[in-house]
Parts: sequence; C-alpha cells; structure tokens
Amino acid sequence: MKPKINFGDVLTCTETGKKFTAAQDGLTTNYALDSEGRVYSDEGVNLCERRQLLDRSKPFHAYVSCDGDRITGWKGNTLGTVEASWKVKLTRASFVHGKDYSHFKVKDVHGSMWQGRGSPGFAIKLRPIKGNHHER
Repeated sequence: MKPKINFGDVLTCTETGKKFTAAQDGLTTNYALDSEGRVYSDEGVNLCERRQLLDRSKPFHAYVSCDGDRITGWKGNTLGTVEASWKVKLTRASFVHGKDYSHFKVKDVHGSMWQGRGSPGFAIKLRPIKGNHHER
C-alpha cells in the first residue's frame, strides 16, 4: 500500500538514506514512489536510473532532451549524451512525430553505447549496442 504523503512531511529516501522534506517541484514533486510504496528523493531516483543503465540485458526507457543533445531521466537528470542522430522518414504522418523521427546513438554516463528511435522531447526505448560497450 502506498503511503499518504503531504507537502512538508519529512521523508527518508530508500536509496540514499537521507532525510528530506516533501515539496512541490514545478508541476511535479521532489520525490517518487515505486510500486511497493518505497520513497525516493530526486537524488535517489537519479542514482537508481544510473545503476539500471549498467544492466545491458534489457532495454532502458529514458527521455530525449528537447534540443536532442542528451538522454535524461524523468526529472531532466542527464543519463547520457547523443553521439549521433539522423532523421528517418515515416511512411505516413504520425500524430506524435510528424513526417519523420530520429534514430539516436547514445553514450551513457558509464561510457556504454545504446541506440533508440523517437523524437526530441519524448520518451524512447534505448537498446544496448552489442559489442560496443565500455569495459568496467
């Protein structure tokens, strides 16, 4: 069961163990809840997302920055840089993408390479580029 959180409540981040005060942050909040009701600060969410990038056995969902230069988490935290992108013409116009979308080649914060398709300002699914990752 998800806890009832009010602005001003003092919360403890599951990831960092740090205490912080629940607050509104623009149109969102400075915390997140997972499916089991655990609380994460923005810092904790960033750490979790960066750790999830290390698992290259499955796709990773992220956002393309509006300028198309970075891959970000849900709060705009940088998770990687776009190393290359090119437009792909769609066979028919899309309500979301228009007449084309982009293919992105991305280097994550750990130095590993990913690829995905979409448009700046939208969420995309990144897939690891096989045999082209940074040795840890």
